[in-house]
Amino acid sequence: MARHSDVPVDPPPTEGAQPDTAAPGLDLLSSSAAPSGHFDELLSGPHALRPHWESFVRHAGALATSDLARAQARVKRQIHENGVTYNVYAAADGPTRPWALDPLPMIVPAAEWAVLAHGLRQRARLLEAMAADVYGAQCLLSEGLVPSALVLAHPGFLRACHGVSPTGGVFLHQVAFDLARGSDGQWWVLETRAQAPSGPGYALENRLIVSRLFPDAFREMRVHMLAHFFRAFQEALTGSAPLDGETPHVVLLTPGPYNETYFEHAYLARYLGFTLAEGGDLTVRNDRVYLKTLRGLERVHAILRRLDDDFCDPLELRPDSTLGVPGLVQAWRAGNVVVANAFGSGVLEAPALTGFLPAACERLLGEALAAPSVATWWCGEAAALADALPDAARLVIRSALHDPTVEPVFMAELDDTKRAQWVARVCATPERYVLQEHVTLSHAPTWHGERFASRPLMLRVFLVTDGRGDYHVMPGGLTRLAGIDGHVVSGQRGGSSKDTWVLSEAPITTFSLLRGRLGVDDIARSQRVVSSRSGENLFWLGRYAERSENSARLLRAVLSRLSDTDAGASIVLGPFMRTCLRQGLLPAAESEGVGGLHLLEQDLIQAMFDWRSNHSLAFNVEQTVRAAGTVRDRLSADNWRLVNQLFEAFTLPAPLAGGLAEALELIDQAIVLLVAIGGLETEHMTRDDGWRFLSIGRHIERLLYVTTTVAAAAAAEDPEQPALLEWLLDLADSTITYRARYMRQPEWLAVAHLLLFDRRNPRSAAFQLTKLTKHVDLLPGGDLNELTTEIRQAAASCRLRAAKEAAVVRPDALGALLRQIEELALRLSDELALRYFSHVYEPTRATTVR
Repeated sequence: MARHSDVPVDPPPTEGAQPDTAAPGLDLLSSSAAPSGHFDELLSGPHALRPHWESFVRHAGALATSDLARAQARVKRQIHENGVTYNVYAAADGPTRPWALDPLPMIVPAAEWAVLAHGLRQRARLLEAMAADVYGAQCLLSEGLVPSALVLAHPGFLRACHGVSPTGGVFLHQVAFDLARGSDGQWWVLETRAQAPSGPGYALENRLIVSRLFPDAFREMRVHMLAHFFRAFQEALTGSAPLDGETPHVVLLTPGPYNETYFEHAYLARYLGFTLAEGGDLTVRNDRVYLKTLRGLERVHAILRRLDDDFCDPLELRPDSTLGVPGLVQAWRAGNVVVANAFGSGVLEAPALTGFLPAACERLLGEALAAPSVATWWCGEAAALADALPDAARLVIRSALHDPTVEPVFMAELDDTKRAQWVARVCATPERYVLQEHVTLSHAPTWHGERFASRPLMLRVFLVTDGRGDYHVMPGGLTRLAGIDGHVVSGQRGGSSKDTWVLSEAPITTFSLLRGRLGVDDIARSQRVVSSRSGENLFWLGRYAERSENSARLLRAVLSRLSDTDAGASIVLGPFMRTCLRQGLLPAAESEGVGGLHLLEQDLIQAMFDWRSNHSLAFNVEQTVRAAGTVRDRLSADNWRLVNQLFEAFTLPAPLAGGLAEALELIDQAIVLLVAIGGLETEHMTRDDGWRFLSIGRHIERLLYVTTTVAAAAAAEDPEQPALLEWLLDLADSTITYRARYMRQPEWLAVAHLLLFDRRNPRSAAFQLTKLTKHVDLLPGGDLNELTTEIRQAAASCRLRAAKEAAVVRPDALGALLRQIEELALRLSDELALRYFSHVYEPTRATTVR
């Protein structure tokens, strides 16, 4: 996860031997014993499974190699279809990295978990009390229990937060701890995540995937559910929010789609029912936070942030941040919004604090620290430095203030010269470093390729406040496995993750995240807001998806006819070429003749994959996927699977090896996927403002397409040529309708009527204008004045022309009408941007009116 801890291990992980035949689960699992000196999560002795693993094998069935290979394939397929990613070097043009998940769970017995959870709850209460003290009375500092230099010099200590009591009195709404089990089986706390701990969404996705692989074992072993924890997560934010009689509105503040854990941001927002928002979506007015929506400003009562402190407010924190909200700290300080976690909580992540927690726990809670931390010495204390350094070979050197540029160094891995250099560096600036005792990590079995392997692991456990001074512990967590190099990470250097099964001694009751019965007031007030950014991205998702489908249909119609020289040669240099050039599918016209047609075919196929061209099919598909990614929290899992398949189809290298046949096959695949995406949007999306703007985008793009293609045909030398009209019907996906209606070869009058004036044809211009009229009338904030009137008039004009098309539908008489409709569609797009979208990008301001 973000800012992870790399704990070097020795010796390197070992691989189990591959059995010759499909052996029973016991024999196969036993082949992945942990290396000597490491605690084995699987075995209690040679070929002796621990009791909970015996139960797993008994209920999961024979774990033969073929069974596990199929399970691993299902896991990979599910992750791919769901688009579960962890992007390390997130960039606009960077590749996504699929999330890595092992099919075998990490299993923790009930009695062991009870002890662990008790200690972590106490530690969470301690950190909450320390935050209140550090930003309040500072007793720990004044009494010398925690060095003042350690806290006040930490970049996570924010002076702007001193003296602030957050709304609801809670600093840490959520917290996470990274745990490791030593060689003696003891769990140790290695690190604290107190600003914006990442991982609960990945843990939930792991659970949904792995529990389906072993449903009998999951049920019979009484594995704790996770829904209780996420219900508590919801209530932690809504319960302390300053509502002022309003319905609670919670947003999840994300850095955006290029953040490495953006999948989790969208996933949690959708699962918890929060609004996914970027910094530009929010504004502060009169010390209150508002979301910019299509219907105006909507009050925000609580913010679950996934930004570190520095980036949250350019006015009071990091001035060059473009990710935050100007004035957010002041709004929080004034008590008008809950921010989880509270600003300034980053100081609690300092590794150097670990050595001072026992004394702080006695002082603030009056209790001994229950969950032990790995032995830690802050080098800023001369006595601690002198005590630890003589045995430096067994130590890990780390940054005292959680500086991400200082990598942990395991001294035992260095030769004498480098070890001496590090000792000298520490002695030169001792306040910058801590020394920690090295933990020899436990090992667990993992299915690696076609065999078992034994890999070291760490466990991240999540807690959330109950609002009454205590914390709920997620009965599970995110287990992270080392990669082949032995570093415990989940994404940055390889490695994998596991679903964490916490067993219960009592029967498990089913539970839903949804609360109890709703009342009339709940129903009346339930309306999902749509931010202006989401509305704009949905609008462009509609446009790019429709544009992609139109480009694919045009390419198919042209390429499928180029091989037929008799039909194609006579018309390709007319409307075919004009339409391709107008749509940007070709850079320039080619010469006549069969040779020219062959070159045209090659150019069209190559241009399909020209990512640099903003008109190519590949570019339009990429933009469709990009727009879908920015509103992922609003798309169903089925919709996202289709989008994912669409993008994958166009990551093939160009030119296609199979030439024309392969190109047409790919185009057919793209059209089917795009039609399916459109069908899900039409039939399954809630009819809110977001869906309306998506639909408007589709209708605008379809209107532009039909006017462009009909205009190109009308300008042909012989517009009534049947081959040309067949092509025109093909482009508009109206061939079957025409044949069923007229049962004769295409004629201009009937084709023009069908594509322009027939309101029953979902591809006609009249249909698009009718739909746009209805949508525009229902837009939030009233109609668009003169533009609305013009759209109605254009729709009425189509109805009038349909009644007397014989006189007015001549090819030479349509030019003015088609230009008018095209210009109207473009003006509508511009007007929507000015009215509903542009203020997302205006300079943000914070008011200080009292």
